[in-house]
Amino acid sequence: MGNPRTKADNSKLVRFNPAEGGTTRNSKLFQNVYVVIMAGGKGERFWPLSTESVPKPFLKIVGDKTLIQLTVERASKVVPLERVFVVLGQQHLDTAQKQLEILPDENFIIEPEGRDTAPCIGYSALYVLKQDKKAVMVILPADQFIPDADNFAKTISVAIEFAKTGDYLVTVGIKPVRPETGYGYINTLEPLKTIEDNVCYRVSRYVEKPDIETAKKYIHEGNYYWNGGIFIWHAKAVIAGIKRHMPELYKGLMNLKDAMASKDSGKIAGIYKNLQRKSIDYGLMEKADNVLMVPAQFNWDDVGAWSSLLRVLKLDENGNYVKGNAISIDTKDCVISGEDVIVGTIGVSNLVIVVSKEGILVCNADRAQEVREIVKRLNVESTKNAKDTS
Repeated sequence: MGNPRTKADNSKLVRFNPAEGGTTRNSKLFQNVYVVIMAGGKGERFWPLSTESVPKPFLKIVGDKTLIQLTVERASKVVPLERVFVVLGQQHLDTAQKQLEILPDENFIIEPEGRDTAPCIGYSALYVLKQDKKAVMVILPADQFIPDADNFAKTISVAIEFAKTGDYLVTVGIKPVRPETGYGYINTLEPLKTIEDNVCYRVSRYVEKPDIETAKKYIHEGNYYWNGGIFIWHAKAVIAGIKRHMPELYKGLMNLKDAMASKDSGKIAGIYKNLQRKSIDYGLMEKADNVLMVPAQFNWDDVGAWSSLLRVLKLDENGNYVKGNAISIDTKDCVISGEDVIVGTIGVSNLVIVVSKEGILVCNADRAQEVREIVKRLNVESTKNAKDTS
């Protein structure tokens, strides 16, 4: 699905060497397992560093590697790299191939356009089923922060083991560590299955982002988990679930399957743009009665906004996260990121200050989730200016 590449420049090659303590790739458990990494989205809350051409997964936000490189590194602890696939738009293919030269061209699955996660996952399921009729899929977002790769691999291994016991839709739940209003929650019932010391729970319902008092109640009750958007299932099981709960999408996917068999890219794009636009959570997981949840054994953060860096990265003695050149006087609890410029601050606190070639952002850290509104207004202005000059 990718474009042919010239011989790789080994000086820039990103090499991933799984650490000891990960899973045993050659064991029977990991046969027929494929990791699919979803690299869509615009990462609007990380403007002005994240742009439409280089969105959040392709940025070095939490270290010296980009988020998608770190995700592939974690995936390589579960399966060999030849069974790691990345789903993305054509406009991001060149960037992805440069950052992930270790992946074969055919492991980049190109979405003709973004239609949310249900079409993306359905399309990916068809793709891996072409490789392996017994395929088990591990679905990962490309832009999460998971510093403990070994325990991540152990959790995914447990989830695979449960998924292989039947036609279950398995998800990974993150135990809340604070009353978070920006995440969805998973409400669990009694343990359904145990394998050795590992347990999975039957899911009662998915819960939308709560207000602060409700979030506190969830933590007190103890049977609520954050929804991390990580899924494990037989590819055939998710197609069956879509058929039952999203018949309109299923019909489109079957038409897409025929077009994929003919390798008619124009036909594929024509069908894809008409697929039902809906998330996998709304369309399937909230409706299905065969959903199981495995608790995460790893630390997790969705790094969904600039302010989240204050939670996950090393701070200075005043609680600031600083990237680039900064001179700070009497400055506390700030995110300061400068691109090829010096950023100076005096007597401020709880701010996000980001300078890049795309623009300058200054906002209260408590309102960092609203940065996407700036991007929306920029898009409106851009469209208006384009009309005025036409």
